[in-house]
Amino acid sequence: MVKIGFIGLGHNGMGHIEAHKRVGKSEIIAICDRNPKRLKEVSKKLGIKRIYNSAEELCSQSDIEAVSINTGDQYHLEPFIAALEQGKHIFIEKPLANTIDQLETMIAATRRADKGLKIAVGYILRFNPVFEAINDLCSNGAFGEIFYMEADYIHNLLYQANQTDTFTGINWYLEYEKPMVGGGSHPLDLLRWFSKGEVVEVVGYSNHKAFPAMKEDDCQIAIFKFNTGAIAKVGALYGPRTGMAPYYNLRIYGTKGTAERDQVAISKGEDDIHPEFKQIEADRVSGHPYDKEVENWIDAIQNNQKIRCNIYDGANSTIATIFAVEAMKFRTSLSIPIYAP
Repeated sequence: MVKIGFIGLGHNGMGHIEAHKRVGKSEIIAICDRNPKRLKEVSKKLGIKRIYNSAEELCSQSDIEAVSINTGDQYHLEPFIAALEQGKHIFIEKPLANTIDQLETMIAATRRADKGLKIAVGYILRFNPVFEAINDLCSNGAFGEIFYMEADYIHNLLYQANQTDTFTGINWYLEYEKPMVGGGSHPLDLLRWFSKGEVVEVVGYSNHKAFPAMKEDDCQIAIFKFNTGAIAKVGALYGPRTGMAPYYNLRIYGTKGTAERDQVAISKGEDDIHPEFKQIEADRVSGHPYDKEVENWIDAIQNNQKIRCNIYDGANSTIATIFAVEAMKFRTSLSIPIYAP
C-alpha cells in the first residue's frame, strides 16, 4: 500500500480521495488544506487524524511516499516544489500551472529532482473509454494522416460566481481562472494525445460578454499549429446558457477517416470516400473516471509502469494554452516552447 498525503480538499480532492479508497492500492495517512474549518470537517468525516495547514509540513513527513495535489490552479507551485524537494511521488491536477513563470519553475525543479519519481498530471479525459478507443485508432493509423482537429470546453460555470472561499474571502474562479487554461487545456490535451504531435504556434481571439463577473475574458478561441503540420481549433466558453457539449465537440479529420464526438467513419480504400459513421465500441461513462487515473499513478509507483500523462506531457498541454491567452491579449501569433526531459 502506497502511503499518500493529500493537499487540497475541494471537489477534485475529495473525488480523488474516494477513488483511492475504491482502488484499494494506497493508504491516505495525512491531509492538508489552508482552511482550518474544511480540514477539521474532512478529518472527522474520513477518520484521518494527521492534519496539516502547510504543504511543506506535510511533505516533510518521512512516512509519506506520495503526494496528491488538488489545490486551485494558481496554488499548485508551492506544494509541488515542496513535494519534489522531499523526494515524493506526485499527482497534480491539471492544468500544471496558471502562468509561464510558475510552469518554468516547476519544470526546472523537476529536472533537478530524482529521476525515479513518478509525476502524473491529471488530464483525466485520457481515461474516458471513448477517448481511449479513439486514441487506439489514431495510434493504429486508422485515420491516416491527421490534418485538422477541433474540440471545445463549453461549460456553464456561472454558478462559480457564488463560490467565494469563506476562509480567504477570494473567489478563485473570478480572480484567476483563465478559461483556455483551466478548461481548454482538457480538449487540447486530447488533441495532442491523438495526433502524437506538439503545438508550435498559436493565435486566438476572445471576448467578455457572457460572464462579466470574471476578470479574464470568458469566451476564448484559439487556433493551434502542430509540428506535424496539423491545425486545431479549441474553444473555451464559461458562460453559455447550456450544458457541457457532448464529447467536447470533438472532431478529427484524417486522410483515411473522421471522428465526430463518439462516432467514427473509416475509409476501406481510396474509392471509399464517403464511409458510414458508426458508434465507437466503448463504455459510456458519466463524470470523471478518477479510479482509472488513480490506479495508473499507483501502478507506476509500485510496478514502475508508464504514466499516461507525465510531467512533460502535462506541461506541453498547459503551456500551449497559457501562450494562447497571451496571444489573445496581444493580438498576435506566438511560438510555443516544447518541454522534454
